Amino acid sequence: MKRLLSFLFALVLLVTTAILLFLYVDIPSWMLYQQELRSYNWFQLTLYSLVGVVLVVAIVMIILGLSPSHKKRNLTSKYADGNMSFNKRAIEKNIQHTVGKYQDVRQPSIAVYLYEKKKAAYIDIVLDVFIAQTNSIQTLVKTMRQDVKDTTEHFSELPVRDVKVNVLDQKLLNKRVI
Repeated sequence: MKRLLSFLFALVLLVTTAILLFLYVDIPSWMLYQQELRSYNWFQLTLYSLVGVVLVVAIVMIILGLSPSHKKRNLTSKYADGNMSFNKRAIEKNIQHTVGKYQDVRQPSIAVYLYEKKKAAYIDIVLDVFIAQTNSIQTLVKTMRQDVKDTTEHFSELPVRDVKVNVLDQKLLNKRVI
């Protein structure tokens, strides 16, 4: 959606700039076209509307550019004797150590999503792993999911809402697994 809005804004900006440049340039062969364009009743209204849209969007972009980012990189738990803050990297490192205990798991990719609502905070975890040849992949994934959930909840003292383990196929990705 951002790309579409950026494209449309750039298109409006380009058309407005081209029209204003066309009206400003003093080339004798263009004078007749410029006068004819100015003679239309709808042209000035359209031109003022385009300039107004460009100015409003430019002001909004300046305000958004100067406003601080509200993206939090930490979760904060409040207790009676103080606050405890956890950052995303510490939780990812804890999960990396937990997944590292499993011999058949290769090249884990970890994504942690921290959510902090007004009254509660929770964590979502997504693991992408390659699994070496083993007899019971489902059992391994199930125990790994539960182990990651338990260790993360123990480490952060925050509930883990969801743990997704995606088992990747080496042949489909054409990726070498070490």
